[in-house]
Amino acid sequence: MMDVYLGIIKVFFILLGIIAVLILLYRYADRLKLNMKTKDTAYGLKKVDTIHLGYKKFVSVLEVKDYVLVIGVGEKEMSLLTRWKKEIGDK
Repeated sequence: MMDVYLGIIKVFFILLGIIAVLILLYRYADRLKLNMKTKDTAYGLKKVDTIHLGYKKFVSVLEVKDYVLVIGVGEKEMSLLTRWKKEIGDK
């Protein structure tokens, strides 16, 4: 009977350790991402965000030098939905 309780306690501490490791990885993941540098392209192109709408269909927000572009991409086509010039205070 005592072996059963020891087995349960071992499983509990192993699960507690796994949860602690996951929490630490989640907490320090942002710091790992901050050390990664983005590549500067010759065109000043930067992807800001992408929303997937379905199979091979998505909308992306891109920054190209002084402009912000919103493009829609389908399976066989790509369309410029809108664009605007970035203001001086925008990053």
